[in-house]
Amino acid sequence: MKTFALTPLDAWFFRDGRPYEEKEANQADVVSIFPPPARTLSGALRATLARANGWGGHGPWPDVLNRAFGSGPNELGALSFTGPFLVLKNEALWPLPRHVLGRVEGTWTPRVFLRPADATTPCDAGVINLPVIALPADEKREGLKPAETAWVTTAGLRALLAGDLPKAETVVDAKKLWAREPRVGLHRDEHTRTTGEGALYSPSYVRLHRDVALGVGIAGVPEEMSAAPGIFPLGGESRLAHCEAWEGEALTAPVLREKFISDAAGRIAFTVVLLTPGCFTAPDLPGATIISACVGKPQFIGGWDSLKREPLPLEPFAPAGSVWFCTAARADFDSIHGRHGSHLGSHAAHGFGQINIGLWPTAHSTKP
Repeated sequence: MKTFALTPLDAWFFRDGRPYEEKEANQADVVSIFPPPARTLSGALRATLARANGWGGHGPWPDVLNRAFGSGPNELGALSFTGPFLVLKNEALWPLPRHVLGRVEGTWTPRVFLRPADATTPCDAGVINLPVIALPADEKREGLKPAETAWVTTAGLRALLAGDLPKAETVVDAKKLWAREPRVGLHRDEHTRTTGEGALYSPSYVRLHRDVALGVGIAGVPEEMSAAPGIFPLGGESRLAHCEAWEGEALTAPVLREKFISDAAGRIAFTVVLLTPGCFTAPDLPGATIISACVGKPQFIGGWDSLKREPLPLEPFAPAGSVWFCTAARADFDSIHGRHGSHLGSHAAHGFGQINIGLWPTAHSTKP
């Protein structure tokens, strides 16, 4: 796996699954999503690799490139991807897991965890152990809330996976990483050089702050083939990205196996933390039982089929930062522990569904 940092030469625009066509009624304040879905990055990088190895930019790829880089939007040949993640001053950032609560003290500061209640509660999802605040004796409940848009460094993620709160300096708000840049455009007919009704549009681009880049990993490029060039088009309007090798630490090492201790029933408690959106409703790990979860609203992600010139169907994805609290028998946990850093669910080769395995946070209180 080779890791790269992508930086924009201007602002970027990445659309979601809603229509964005001329003369439609929804062309006002169309906001770019960020970070882009993994399939957007894998598609742009595959096309760039193909151009670097003889593809002219139009029509199907030659057979040799089909074998190397895939023959369709969901057939990637020998390639696989990780990410996307963010890079700030050569340090990787991942979405902050959703079982962390904090309080605004000038900036949002992590204070407590959510963890499963000891008792089950009947609800519309069944009889389950709902997440409750693990409240220390010296901590107040007032003002605690999720960060919503925060990111955490690899060092902070390492602490979270070990069951500890991350230090405040390892948590970075999205406002410090990128800004929205609204613009107004007017479509003009190429032949008459005039405009008409419905030609006004106002997209909102993403402009990264200084020292911020988009990280992505690529594996499977044949050694005899050329690597991606330094500059290539990415996102809407084919705006450019600068690509350079990145040697930083993207993923944290797994928590040592001996840190996971079985209970009186011989079962081991662990968390599954989702680093990139996953095309599944719950992680499928043989032998694992899900006790509780902290999962946001599903994201609907599609894509573009450049061969058929049509959009791919939207599919629901669990959002990055989702956390599942699970248990497994000791005999099953070894293989589960080995899945740290792997990908689950559909479209995994694009980079979707990357997981980390961690410890449950310490139980301070299970009062709802």
